[in-house]
Amino acid sequence: MKLIRTAYAVALALLLVVAAIAQEKHQPNQTNGAPSGVAPLLVIESFTHDFGEVKAGTPLRYAFIVKNQGKADLLINNVAPG
Repeated sequence: MKLIRTAYAVALALLLVVAAIAQEKHQPNQTNGAPSGVAPLLVIESFTHDFGEVKAGTPLRYAFIVKNQGKADLLINNVAPG
C-alpha cells in the first residue's frame, strides 16, 4: 500500500515537471502577456520523498511543494503521464 501511494506522489510530481518542460519547449518566448524579461518560473523543492521503514497498513501522505518564483502567472494547461 505504501509503495502505491509513494508511486502516485512521485508520478504526480513528475507529471508537473513534464508539463512545465513541454510548455516551455512549445512556447519558449511566451511570457503570458507580461512585459519583456518577466516570466513564470516553476520550482519544485523536492522530486522524491523517502518514508523510510514503515509498518504494513500505516497510512502515508506527503505533499510536494510546487511554487511559481517568477514574476508572471504560471499556467499549467495540461498534465499527462510520460
